[in-house]
Amino acid sequence: MDFLFIHGNYPAQFRHLATLLARDSNHRVVFLTARQDAAKESIPGLEIRTFSCHRSTSPQTHHYLQASEDAVLQGQAVLREISNLVDQGLRPRVVVSHAGMGIGLFIKDLLPQTLHVGYFEWYFQPDTARHLIEKYDLNSQLKTGLRNLPILQELERCDLGVVPTAWQKSQFPVAYHSKLNVIFDGIDTTFFHPKQKRLNLEDCDLTLYNRETGEPFLIGGGQKLLSYATRGMEPLRGFPEFMRSLPGLLHRFSDLQVVIAGADRRAYSYDAPSHGGSWKQYLLTSLGNFEGRERVHFTGLLTYHDYRNLLWRSNLHCYFTRPYVTSWSLFEAAACGARLAVNRSPATSGVAVENSVLWLDLDTADGIGEPLMRGLEDKERPNAQLEPGYELTTSLKQWEELLNRALQSK
Repeated sequence: MDFLFIHGNYPAQFRHLATLLARDSNHRVVFLTARQDAAKESIPGLEIRTFSCHRSTSPQTHHYLQASEDAVLQGQAVLREISNLVDQGLRPRVVVSHAGMGIGLFIKDLLPQTLHVGYFEWYFQPDTARHLIEKYDLNSQLKTGLRNLPILQELERCDLGVVPTAWQKSQFPVAYHSKLNVIFDGIDTTFFHPKQKRLNLEDCDLTLYNRETGEPFLIGGGQKLLSYATRGMEPLRGFPEFMRSLPGLLHRFSDLQVVIAGADRRAYSYDAPSHGGSWKQYLLTSLGNFEGRERVHFTGLLTYHDYRNLLWRSNLHCYFTRPYVTSWSLFEAAACGARLAVNRSPATSGVAVENSVLWLDLDTADGIGEPLMRGLEDKERPNAQLEPGYELTTSLKQWEELLNRALQSK
């Protein structure tokens, strides 16, 4: 059977499902992506093809509709490459496409008999979109509302949809809920698992490779460690609140080391007021030369092994988010049994067992320093536990059942 996966990135959320299907010699599995260097990360049995738009959006297009124009261009680029693949013999029985950017807009026009599954992440609502835009006014609300146009069209045209969490599904219009199936991406709990009980890693040295300096650095055994990991340092993920808590925490704990793993970028949020938009540089400048600044380590993105070791070793690991798509990193940290501090939000509820996490509020007048201080002082702080149902084995089983059921009904 021929399968076609389509995503602007690679392998992204389709890594595990595409890998599983590609292992079966009875299948031909093709991954179509906009990532031009995807071949550097090959998956055995998986064919990689790329697409690209023939032009960018026109500056003359009304800014409310630029996302829609870009979606049309993305959809056209995908259609051209699928047409080439069909001419070369591909007969996809199933197409799984990442929805929202226009990639899946025209698939049913070319492949009307193919089972088309759309993978949906988000539907923009006024009460959540305000966290993505610095000055959220009526103009922003109108523009954001029309950002949903390609999402709605992809949702209308696909045979069925998949969405990772019930929280994300709840953002979509109720009329489409029956079409959306909740299947989480899946956490590989053979890798992300609690440390062995006999190992007291808090008494062990931790060596991490710092991509920013190009050098390894050491967190000594017995030193307190506060950690924060993120794709981007930005308001959506509570980075300003975390940074503003550090001077007080470093003053209170003379042995405290802080590791911030992630890229100096904005994945979703608006720019900082200065410093080229960098929230890292803006906040460091705003905070000045505070006590313990030399104990704050920015590592850049970590390897998976270093990241897991950080979660195991940390006395308190922070995950914060405004109401938006929940990061994999929260699920991974809970699966590793990290000692977790998490802000209470619809996006974070139901991931970890309720009483296994230190819950806090990002918007308290006094900031988050006091609850983090208590968390660092509490030597009996429990290890987080991942709620059941988020394991990779569960995810792949749900995908298999969904596809089999849908194919049998076509």
